Amino acid sequence: MNSRERVLMALNHQEPDRIPINFRATDVITQAMCKHYQTDYYGLLELLKCDFREVVPEYVGPELKKYDDGTQFDYWGVGRKELVTERSRDVYINYSPLSEANTVEEVKKYNWPRVDWFDFSKMEAMCDKFTGYAISSPGIHVEGYHGVFHQLTYMFGMEKAMLYMAMNEEMIEEAIKHINKFLVDFYEKMLQAANGKIDFIFYKDDYGSQNSLLISRNMFLKYFAPTLKELIDLADSYGATLILHSCGSVIDLIPDFIEMGLKVLDPIQTSAKNMDIRVLKERFGDKLTFHGAIDTQVTLPRSSAAEIKEIVKETINVLGKGGGYFFSSSHRIQPDTPLENIIAMYETAINFRY
Repeated sequence: MNSRERVLMALNHQEPDRIPINFRATDVITQAMCKHYQTDYYGLLELLKCDFREVVPEYVGPELKKYDDGTQFDYWGVGRKELVTERSRDVYINYSPLSEANTVEEVKKYNWPRVDWFDFSKMEAMCDKFTGYAISSPGIHVEGYHGVFHQLTYMFGMEKAMLYMAMNEEMIEEAIKHINKFLVDFYEKMLQAANGKIDFIFYKDDYGSQNSLLISRNMFLKYFAPTLKELIDLADSYGATLILHSCGSVIDLIPDFIEMGLKVLDPIQTSAKNMDIRVLKERFGDKLTFHGAIDTQVTLPRSSAAEIKEIVKETINVLGKGGGYFFSSSHRIQPDTPLENIIAMYETAINFRY
């Protein structure tokens, strides 16, 4: 059984020969793991028995600005600055291009990104390099490629985006229209160019916080459910499956996700309120496949290697029983996680058998 067959079997709620495995981590952890095993990135994926591969179209659009203070702009016009410490490397947003916008016309006239800024001509060839693996659009390994809600908070700034959703619906709806058009066009171009060889769209749009939803269910249904449904239907129309990434406590939205046709939910943040894997499997396991669930916030950095092994066994036993589970960390593994814990995590998953 190859990786793609294994993943699709689990997706169809059947138990494959072993649990399908994925890997995602910060640059610092990935480099440390490669150094430990004396291999490169793809060699590391092989050693960890990772069943997923990612294809990323090349950006060929206008040159992206960079300021002398280190601020780097993306193709949305959002500015980010790198923060490097002894143990980590991360970026934070320091410029939101619509933070001063006050009218719908300003939003409408903004220089929104276009799909012709990307070269999709090599997509099928990229997929062919990963024959036998489950192939995903950007995001399943690489950081970035965020959804509509994320982009609103980046474009307007978190405070203004949340305020406008409540008090300036017209501006928000205009911005959503442009963001969603780009995302739909981007994924459709990818799917067309890949000629049926992409298995998953990975769509990242956090709706949950540690203890509750970031926005009300009604606000989700009003602003974001229609765009999510459009992307789920788009993936389905090309024989692919959308994986929705939403951190935090999102249990109250899961019935809505299922109703709109979602089949895979990520990252199953077990340290968030009410995200107990037994409850999730019992309530939704016949309709959803779960991706993630090995907690990066508390479990991986603070447990012993022996404890990690038991947690991995328990997680696979619960979520993987009868299929419907892709093994992974619940987010990118952070630099505060000891390598021995990561090694214990993957060795246990690779060797686990029911």
